[in-house]
Amino acid sequence: MQKLLLAALFVGVAFATLGVDVSQNFYVPVFKCLHDNGYDFAIIRAYCSTGRPDDSSVHTVYNAWEGGMKHVDIYMFPCPKCGNPAGQVRDAIAHQRAYNTTYGMFWLDIEEPSYWMDQGSNRNFIQGLIDEARAEGQVVGIYTNLYQWSSIAGDWSGAAGYPLWWAYYDGSPSYDHWQNFGGWSKPAIKQFQGDATVCGADIDRNWYP
Repeated sequence: MQKLLLAALFVGVAFATLGVDVSQNFYVPVFKCLHDNGYDFAIIRAYCSTGRPDDSSVHTVYNAWEGGMKHVDIYMFPCPKCGNPAGQVRDAIAHQRAYNTTYGMFWLDIEEPSYWMDQGSNRNFIQGLIDEARAEGQVVGIYTNLYQWSSIAGDWSGAAGYPLWWAYYDGSPSYDHWQNFGGWSKPAIKQFQGDATVCGADIDRNWYP
């Protein structure tokens, strides 16, 4: 039944690829169930807003691959008020390297203005994250949306050269309602629903064409 509903929901969306992002540990059977229900990629939280690596991320990355995900990325929720963006990036990556995980993109989660400072400091901090991630050989992307980015970084376009993972909760696997911001003219991925329950797991739902 779940597969039939999923197929009905996404009929007419050519070449759509669905995925999930998670901020807690899920075991292999959950990812197998997600894969069986049409989800092909997973993005795993690897660093927490408290300023430390996510201890569960390594197991979750392994479990996602074993569960059949075709692509696995990680994301970093930085701690701006903790300072030292380069050090935070190094800690996040070192934690993955210590366990020899394999992943694709290294996404920087830029949201929640209350975690941040003034826009000038925020821009410098984001640039510090990007610079260190690139120096560490990561393929960098940015997670944010119009409101979050404008509140945190203003009209700064310093990250526009990197893929955008766009959060817009309209429940639609499409780029409808897109508005240019931050120098981006289009997203690479859309997070179109948050806090969904699929296969008994609390996930966010994502899509790219």
